[in-house]
Amino acid sequence: MAFLAHVLLSKQHLDISIGSVLLLLLLSTCSFSFGVESDINCLKSIKASLEDTLGYLNSSWDFSNNTEGFICNFLGIECWHLHESKVLNIKLSDLGLKGQFPRGVENCTSLTGLDLSSNQLSGPLPHDIDKILSFVTSLDLSYNRFSGLIPPQLSNCSYMNVLKLDNNQLSGNIPAEVNQLTRLKIFSVANNPGLCGYPLKPCPSISQKKSVSLARVFKSNGVIMLAAAGFGIGFVFSFSFFVLR
Repeated sequence: MAFLAHVLLSKQHLDISIGSVLLLLLLSTCSFSFGVESDINCLKSIKASLEDTLGYLNSSWDFSNNTEGFICNFLGIECWHLHESKVLNIKLSDLGLKGQFPRGVENCTSLTGLDLSSNQLSGPLPHDIDKILSFVTSLDLSYNRFSGLIPPQLSNCSYMNVLKLDNNQLSGNIPAEVNQLTRLKIFSVANNPGLCGYPLKPCPSISQKKSVSLARVFKSNGVIMLAAAGFGIGFVFSFSFFVLR
């Protein structure tokens, strides 16, 4: 009886172990499938949101292929593994792309690098950019037409090593929160005419702005008053001359 009980107990443990392994395999498969689908939807969204003026994406990004890892052969796409559709880097520099920042990139949940430089992208940077690029270590948006403020939420992208925003039309203060990016090695914001703050020229204080505004007002009023005074002097002189005659 003791032997039989031992056998039954061992069989029960074996069944539990096998069940645990099968459950782990099932969960990993589901997670993998979700990841693959998510990354494919990520690239579909990017393609749909951008104007492909030179046809590079249209000719390369063909979603009719259902083979494993097919998106890894797309132009500008680097995957963690060639046969696994998990996007590591997106490099779409100098492709004549137009449109706004492609929010669909947030579906590439394993993304570490995004390069959209030297295109014709415009509009503001997303205020929730930290949620879109949670694990990105390198972001290059240089040589575009992005405008508006640099979102302070970028400081939440704690893995960021490279941040290039130069040669755009960004304006306002460079957020002090950028200093919180302790891993940052490259930070470029040059050639944004409306941008100020470290490492660029200091932003004028409120008192300085008021002084500049008042100076402009006084200058304008001075010209007007001078013109009025000149008109008065000329009128008096002409009237006196007429009376004397």
